[in-house]
Amino acid sequence: MNKLFITVALCLLAAALYAQDYSYEVAREPVQNGDVNGDGAICFDDSVAIIFYLWRGDQELPCEDAADVDRSGYIGVSDAILSLRHLFYGDFIQDCPIECYPVAIK
Repeated sequence: MNKLFITVALCLLAAALYAQDYSYEVAREPVQNGDVNGDGAICFDDSVAIIFYLWRGDQELPCEDAADVDRSGYIGVSDAILSLRHLFYGDFIQDCPIECYPVAIK
């Protein structure tokens, strides 16, 4: 069941990648680990932003440190999966504020 959920979620995310332009307007304040787009909440958009960054690679993340959700030292598929598992199953994400003051991308 978990494999099916992750497969369906990744397919939905892949479809969303081509449907939207992910430009961010980011506030200049510390962001929470997992809040990739800096909007103040960990939500579905954060997982989409990680996948968009990994597979398209043509747009930088507003705060790459916040995208390293599992704190492994690099951004990978495991970060997107952990972010999704946090949203749907309540899995633990380390609550460490990220000192990142990104520049807004237009």
